[in-house]
Amino acid sequence: MIAALFLLALPAHAAGGDESAATATAGKAIAAALAIGLSAIGAGYAVGNAGAAASAATAEKPEIMGRLLIYLVLGEGIAIYGLLISILVIFAIK
Repeated sequence: MIAALFLLALPAHAAGGDESAATATAGKAIAAALAIGLSAIGAGYAVGNAGAAASAATAEKPEIMGRLLIYLVLGEGIAIYGLLISILVIFAIK
């Protein structure tokens, strides 16, 4: 993913002009990619562990399934926060 972002930033450097603007654009792209990528990895890990524990607990006591879904939703919130941060980074005012 980061290699693709570097390839997208190369035409900005090849066009000449203001190199600091091109560097800032590439930096924003890398920061946004890291924000969404790392938060998605964290959310996947959280949902995987919480889902495994919730399914095991539901097998033993089915009436607590609704309460256990809250933990899955909290894990997904991590990815949503990463998406919001990446959007804020991309559309930040110069």
